[in-house]
Amino acid sequence: MAKTAAETNAATVQRQQERQAVQAERQREGEGHVPDFQAIEASAGFRELMKKKKAFLIPTTALFLGLYLLFNIIISYTDLLDAQFIGDISWVWVFAFGLFAMTWILVTVYMKRAAKFDEMANDTLKEFHYGEEESR
Repeated sequence: MAKTAAETNAATVQRQQERQAVQAERQREGEGHVPDFQAIEASAGFRELMKKKKAFLIPTTALFLGLYLLFNIIISYTDLLDAQFIGDISWVWVFAFGLFAMTWILVTVYMKRAAKFDEMANDTLKEFHYGEEESR
C-alpha cells in the first residue's frame, strides 16, 4: 500500500521529535555537552591551576636544561671535570650520573604534582557541571 503524504509527514515529524527527545535526554545526562571554554579559562580555579603549573614547570625545566647544557659546555670547552673523584672515576662520570638521578627525581616529583594538577582541573570542571567521565 502506498502511504499518503500526510502519513509520510507524520512519520517524519515523529522521528524528529524522537531524535530531539534523545538529544535532550543526553544533554541532561551530560552526553554531548560542550563546555564553555572561555568561561572556564576566565574562572579563578583555572587561573590558579595555570599559575601553580607555571610556578612548577618553568623553574623545573630551566633547572633541567641548564644543568644538561652546562654539562655539555663544561666537558667540551674545559677540563674542570677531568679531575679524579675516586680511583679512575672522574668528576665527569659523577656529573653524568647526577643528571640521570636528577631526571628520575624530576619525573617522580612531576608525577605527584600532576595528580594535584588533575584534581584542581577536575574541581574547576565540576564548577561548570562538566562531569569527570567527560574530562578523560
